[in-house]
Amino acid sequence: AHNNLGRVRYNQGKLEEAISAYQRALQIDPNNATAHYNLGNALYDQGKVKEAIAELEIAVRLEPSNTLFRDNLEIYRNKKKGFWGRLFGE
Repeated sequence: AHNNLGRVRYNQGKLEEAISAYQRALQIDPNNATAHYNLGNALYDQGKVKEAIAELEIAVRLEPSNTLFRDNLEIYRNKKKGFWGRLFGE
């Protein structure tokens, strides 16, 4: 329920409320991969790239076959590196 509330708040653009709801969902079930993923997306939208990547890494570890989780994690990692980091493999 908290994860769903987070999605509603996220879609409304209420990132702080969404993050709180995802964090509450994870207090109840720390192995909820979708809540980790959603939290990561909300953190990313706040410009907290390092924290977002950490959440997506947890989501991928919990559901390694989920291509959406893995693809977004890779996108976030590449954006964190920036153009020159991707170009030179940093």
